[in-house]
Amino acid sequence: MPAYYLLPLVLLPETWALGLLLLSALFLGLPHGAADLLVVRRLGLPLLPFLALYLALAGLLLALLFHYPPFALLLFLGMALFHWGRVEGRGALGYLRAGTVLLFPFLFHQEAILPFLRAFAGGFSLPPLAAGTLWGLLLLLALWEKPGARALGDTLLLALVAALAHPYATLAGYFLLQHSLDSLRLVGVRGREWLLVYAGTLGGLLLALLLYPRLLDPLAAYMGAIFALTLPHLLTMELWLRRPRPPARWPGTGR
Repeated sequence: MPAYYLLPLVLLPETWALGLLLLSALFLGLPHGAADLLVVRRLGLPLLPFLALYLALAGLLLALLFHYPPFALLLFLGMALFHWGRVEGRGALGYLRAGTVLLFPFLFHQEAILPFLRAFAGGFSLPPLAAGTLWGLLLLLALWEKPGARALGDTLLLALVAALAHPYATLAGYFLLQHSLDSLRLVGVRGREWLLVYAGTLGGLLLALLLYPRLLDPLAAYMGAIFALTLPHLLTMELWLRRPRPPARWPGTGR
């Protein structure tokens, strides 16, 4: 998704930005993760053992969030960076784009994300120097691969949006229009399969509701649910991306 689609996000005030991010629980955001149920079906995996392992991993991450919230935040950022960059499929440039969305809030918008950090991680924050150093390394890796001028320019435009827009707006825009759409396209949700996807989405919503009394912040509760589900979702998508595929047919041979 070209970054210029995200330019209007620069104009969104904080309330609207937060609302857009929370709406991703219903539209594309949580549903893209619920499409893991389709991946299981298409890979021919047994559903009940898969769900048992899925929920066990989610439970482990919740325990981590409750007992070691600062480490949970760092793990959340690391998993999202790997997974988002991987799904983009652009090599190091994809990781740079993901890192831009995830790291720029700590570089340019520390005060804006402080309420979330207090609820989610006890006020712990990634130091700006660490965030800036990591982003610089991702930039060097992307430049090492010599991306095309158009792709690099689009990534720099994304960085401009991330620097100027409210961080919730940038996160919502990227999560909805880039990562979630890319994931749904990779899985290829069709027709009545959306019913199964939205049935799975209800589970994610229920988890967020259960987390709210403990975290006492709607965004922290939503992000807590996403954090718990990110590792099993990431592993499921890795199975899908690494699945054996039939060899491409030779042009003109019919084989």
